[in-house]
Amino acid sequence: MSRGKAVQQFEQNIYYLDSRKVNPYGVSGVYLIVGDGITLVETGTALVTPRILEAVHDIGFRKNDIKRAIVTHVHLDHAGGTGVLVSQVPHLQVYVHKRGLSHLRDPSRLIKSAGEVYGDASTIHAIHGDIVPVPGENLIAAGNEELDIGGGIRLQISEAPGHAPHHLCIYEPESGSIFTGEVLGHNHPETGMLHPAVAPPGFNYEHNMETIQKIRRSGPRTICFSQFGWRRDVSFVIDESERQLMIYHDLILEKLREGKEKWEIIEEMRREHSNAIMDINESSMLVSLVAGFQIYFQRSGKLDAIS
Repeated sequence: MSRGKAVQQFEQNIYYLDSRKVNPYGVSGVYLIVGDGITLVETGTALVTPRILEAVHDIGFRKNDIKRAIVTHVHLDHAGGTGVLVSQVPHLQVYVHKRGLSHLRDPSRLIKSAGEVYGDASTIHAIHGDIVPVPGENLIAAGNEELDIGGGIRLQISEAPGHAPHHLCIYEPESGSIFTGEVLGHNHPETGMLHPAVAPPGFNYEHNMETIQKIRRSGPRTICFSQFGWRRDVSFVIDESERQLMIYHDLILEKLREGKEKWEIIEEMRREHSNAIMDINESSMLVSLVAGFQIYFQRSGKLDAIS
């Protein structure tokens, strides 16, 4: 992936906005697909909204040409800016998993959950900007379906639970590009490394592994990460994402069974991987990783099992 401009074209009809280049808290990228106007994959945070509008202009369109947005899931880094974007583009149709729809209409529970990762309200606001409700008339429940976005493009939307129960993947068959949100983890373009994306409270390890196999069977040619960018080495990405989840599953379960508390484990892992923890976003991802697995283990009864 190129490390040049913030907006990059990598398929004839697909562009990527790298949020890290437009905001110090770039926590999710945004994709722009050209059909009968613009379809967005992810809306990002309110801090990125102005740059989405600039990106649309940069590729030759106007604000009103943004027809629809599909959010892979409703966590604030991926969809927290939806309400602000809708205030700028009132006709915007927002496709979201049916289990996440109510959270965009009333984001209070999302904000509360974010506190488990980011802490106080001022930090949440600093990273995500304003988080406002999305009017119900702009929201459309999405599941396993095909969506015609014009220009001969029919996106295949599929339920993809694991990272969250309200997670979707979107496949564009003409280019073979699949937009995976966080079910394949995070891509770090500077190093080529991948890291698992685990978030409280809805992470489910078995479901995530099943979704990875579903992606494998679909045979994509390009993996489009929300964090961050696209990769063509599809087999490696899928294998490595699966391997990383297995490693952290076993590691964190072992530490919890040893009686260690969440924050002890986080500090141990922070010391062990200090060279990989570069800023507040990545540090928060480590907190999310441990907390997400801990809640999953408690819910699944694995902490009660005999090692």
